Order: sequence, then structure tokens, then C-alpha cells
Amino acid sequence: MASITNTADASVAPRVDTEVQSETTSVGSLSMLRNMKLGLFHIGSSMADILTTGVWNRIVINELGLAATPVALLVSLKYFVTPLSVWAGQRSDISDWRGYRRLPFIWGGRLLMMLSFFLLGLSTVLLADNISRGHLLSYLGLPALEVFPQPAGDSVFAWIGFIIAFLLFSVGSALSGTTFLSLVYDITPRKQQTRAISVIWFFLILGFAGSGIFFGILLKEYTRSAFISLFIIAPLVMGAIWLFSVLGEEKPHARTAEAQATPREKRAFWSDLRTAWNNQQTRLFFAYLGLSTLFFYTQDVILEPFGGKVFGMSVSTTSRFNAYWGSMALIGIIVCLLLARRYPQMITNMSLSKWSLYVLVVAFGMFLASAVFLVRPLVTIALIVMGIGLGMWTVGGLGLMMDMTRAFGAGLYLSLWTVSETLARGLGTILGGVVKDTGYALIGQYNLAYGAVFAVQVIGFIISIIVLSRVDVDLFHHQQAPDAEMVMSSRMD
Repeated sequence: MASITNTADASVAPRVDTEVQSETTSVGSLSMLRNMKLGLFHIGSSMADILTTGVWNRIVINELGLAATPVALLVSLKYFVTPLSVWAGQRSDISDWRGYRRLPFIWGGRLLMMLSFFLLGLSTVLLADNISRGHLLSYLGLPALEVFPQPAGDSVFAWIGFIIAFLLFSVGSALSGTTFLSLVYDITPRKQQTRAISVIWFFLILGFAGSGIFFGILLKEYTRSAFISLFIIAPLVMGAIWLFSVLGEEKPHARTAEAQATPREKRAFWSDLRTAWNNQQTRLFFAYLGLSTLFFYTQDVILEPFGGKVFGMSVSTTSRFNAYWGSMALIGIIVCLLLARRYPQMITNMSLSKWSLYVLVVAFGMFLASAVFLVRPLVTIALIVMGIGLGMWTVGGLGLMMDMTRAFGAGLYLSLWTVSETLARGLGTILGGVVKDTGYALIGQYNLAYGAVFAVQVIGFIISIIVLSRVDVDLFHHQQAPDAEMVMSSRMD
């Protein structure tokens, strides 16, 4: 869970003028306490994710009896709206609302997400009660206009509410997610960026476990009143966390009289995007992020079924899979950060990324061997190794996202990297199911069908290693507009 080919291209090679200099404030050291405060932002993000994909989907499918397909389409809507974050990132690079660039997008987006949960809770209750349009108007104290007949099944208005709620959620996430990363980039010295972003992602992973406990307390079992309380309390808690996390972190930019007299340069979005994409290093890193993410999440929906179908594991046993790899991933993140701090010349973002792919090749090679030769103990070992590889991949990959980002235009580049990862995650999840089903249809044996998925992942990570070997951070920075970049980078180091 971030350049420019032709340095002579004036459309994206910004001038080193008074405005650039005055709007670039010096960046001091980011203390661990402030880093943890920023990390709370992703505690709220994990709560939002769990509430939609861990609580709401369970309620409407199991308790209310909805089909899984439309629910999955609604939940996955955020993947298809992600390209909007590229626009939001670029606009946050050049916008200026009372001196603020990132905060308007962050707070505006998170407000939309809060509103989406209120609407989602109301719509779910409408669906549960099977309320028609006339009944809804009565609830609001208005005359019941029986324009539509009483629906025999699901409420039309509940489904409209679902669609609007997930649109608000997806748009809000796209507007605020990448701009938050851009804010972190803005306020963090370059030497601390890997640590800063890794600590924030540590909180994200930690939040998944904590959110499950929190929601379990609020909703021990489904009742109408408990469900309504959950979808009122949870968004308010998330909002408070998001507000506190970024409060005071972006300082308004002071503009000199000369800068105020000069109209702010409004670079065209498509011009910036086209020029960035023309850089071979941008395309290579975009491809690396997409490929490595796609092939990691190919196991997302088949790993637990693999344990059940091939080895007859119980639900309680396969449910502990997340605990195995998740705990090792957290340990891996901490260890990698400590080693990188102790041996900065040896443990770099690039070396961590490469070694993480080697470890993941070993992990899914173990899964492949366990499936083909039916070796049960290898599954547990592979889960542990996968977690270690994920921790290394997280620190190295997030660090590279920061390394492969321009100080002037951070929002655009970080959003490109986010789009690559997000779309690849959705495609990877689909790929895993398709390969497994196709393999079973052709071979007729579950162990070999699941083995085919793991074989695809091993091959995919090898391809990712080849692509990553062509990524050159120094060349990326050498090919961009040097003057403006030197001004911005020098202020951040």
C-alpha cells in the first residue's frame, strides 16, 4: 500500500520563480509521535474497509439473503473509480484554497465516506423492512404517494441507496486516499519517507484486527437497533480519527506580494499525465507495481478454500491463515525498518523489493509443492514465509513509491502508483478464481487446479523481478526538470 522524459518540455517543467519558492516551506524532522498520529488515519481507513467488506456484506448476504454477485459488484466499485485519484492528485498539486492544497481533498473525500455509511445503514434497514416508496415517505412524515406498487421483494429505494452510498464511498476514497499520501510526502524529509509510510501502513494492517474487535462489540448479533447504532457510531468514530490525524499537519502556504500579483500557473491535467507517462521509468515502475500486486492477490479468494478442499481443514483452521501471514507481515515491517535504519547503505528500498520477490517465489513455490504432492505441513510454513515476504514487499514497495515521486507533482505520481496497485488487486482477485475454475474444468482434480494458481503466481513474481531490474531511481530523477526539482528537494532534505 508513487517523471519527466523530456526536460525541455515546458508544459510540466515548472519555473523556479518566487511562487514556487515561497510556497515550499522547509521540512523539519518527522518525530515518531507525529508519524503515529498520521498513522491513525489508516486506522480509520481499515475500519471503513472492514465495515463494508467484513460486516455489511455478511449481513446482507447471510442475514438478509441477497445474492453475492450484486453485493460483490457494489463493494468492488471503488476499484473502478480509482482512476479519479489521478485527477485529484494532480489538482491537489496546483490547487490553493486559502493556502491549503491537500486538506480540502482529504477532508472533503472523508466527509463523503462518512455520509455514505449513514446512507448505507438507512438503505439496509429499508431493505430489511421491505419498505416501499409510500412507506418511506410516511417515515419522513410526508403524505404517502402510492405511485409505485408495493414491491414483493427487495426495496427499489434501498438498492438506489446502495448504489449512491457506494458511489459516495468510492469517490470519497479516490479523492482523499492519494492526497493523504501526498501530504505525508510533503511534510516528511526524504531520508525519513520510507519509515513514515511504512509506519502508516503498519497501522493499516493493525487496524484490520482492531476493527474486527470493535465492530464485534457493537454488533454481537444482527438486530435492527444494533445495526442502526453501528452505522451511526462507526462513521462518527472514523471521522474523529481522520480529523485528528491530519489536523495541523498542513500549514497554509504564505505567498509573497510578487507571487500574488502573478496568476498561479494552471497546468493542464492531460498534459501533465501525458508527459509523465512518456517517461520510460514511469511506465516500468507502474508495470512493476501492477504485476507484483496482481500476482500477490491472485491467492486472495482461493487460499482458504484451498485448505478446505485439498486438505479438509475446518473453517476455524483456515480462518487462522490471516493470523499466520498477518502477524509475520507486521514483524517483517518492523524488522525491515530497523535494519534499514541500522544499515542504510545495504538495506535500500530497491534491495528490499527485490529480496521480497525472491521470498514470495519461495513461499508460493511451497504452496505449489504442497498442492501437487499433498504435503499438509508445507501450508503453514508457506503462510509464514509469505508473511515475511509481504512485510519486506510493503516496506520496499512503499519506499520505492516515495523514491519514484517528484517533489513538484507528488499528488500526480503517487496517484499513478495507487491506481496501478488498486486495479491490479482487483484483477488479481479475479485471476485467481478464473485460473482455479479453468484448471479444475480441464484437469478435474482440486489439488492440481489450486496448484495451477500457485504456479501462475511463481511465474508472475519472476516476471516482476525482471521488470524491477530495469527500474532505475537515479535515472528517473535525472530525466526530470532539474531546476524546479532541485529547489523542492533541497527544501525537503
